[in-house]
Amino acid sequence: MSGQVDARAAYDAIADWYADYITGPAVGFAARAGEALVRVLGPGRGLCWDLACGTGVYADLVRDLGWTLVGSDISLGQLRHAAGRMPVVAADATRLPLAPGAVRAVTSVLCHTDVEDYAALCRSAAAALAPAGRFVHVGVHPCFIGAFVDGSDPERLVTTPGYWRRARTHAGWADGIRARVGAVHLTLGDLFQAVTAAGLMVDTVQELGEPTPDVLAIGAHKPTTGARHAEASESVAGAMTHVAFEG
Repeated sequence: MSGQVDARAAYDAIADWYADYITGPAVGFAARAGEALVRVLGPGRGLCWDLACGTGVYADLVRDLGWTLVGSDISLGQLRHAAGRMPVVAADATRLPLAPGAVRAVTSVLCHTDVEDYAALCRSAAAALAPAGRFVHVGVHPCFIGAFVDGSDPERLVTTPGYWRRARTHAGWADGIRARVGAVHLTLGDLFQAVTAAGLMVDTVQELGEPTPDVLAIGAHKPTTGARHAEASESVAGAMTHVAFEG
């Protein structure tokens, strides 16, 4: 929990900067992440929970697919921005305030480097999903983005030892998010293991970015065999177990 508290304080401190950054200097990368989200989530109906939603910059994309969207984050500073885009809840992504099987989709966009235990996040998401519900991970590509990769020249990436170093670090070649709040590194295997160990079945993988992919998206679904969860709720109030809306 201490890691989550640290992340909360770090993102509270840069919330306004991040809101400008994700729609300014990082807008190209954010657009690729949004495209990956749309491709892997796909059209649907019912509640979609955007965990670690940040400023909620992808809310319109998800709603345009037909979903009813709710976001959660531990940073109240980030939620202050997101509240203008969707209903939001202050909550830890590894302990969602949802009844079992309450939602039809859960999205995790650009947050795995902020979470100390991504496997716990995936387990929390899986528990909240109804049978056949969809989980979508969108994040930086762990093979080509990280403290171990010098990407200052997009035409020539330089890889240094460090792929297996998972601890949070502020080191890196760019003056972006990592330099301000640090980042945890998960290997490619770590990401897939976190999703599948939660009982979710991977069905879609997308890589975006040129000339080298900088976005990796994973789509998975909750199996229906032997499912005993209640019918997914069609309302936010019906899905919630505790925690009040922040906006």
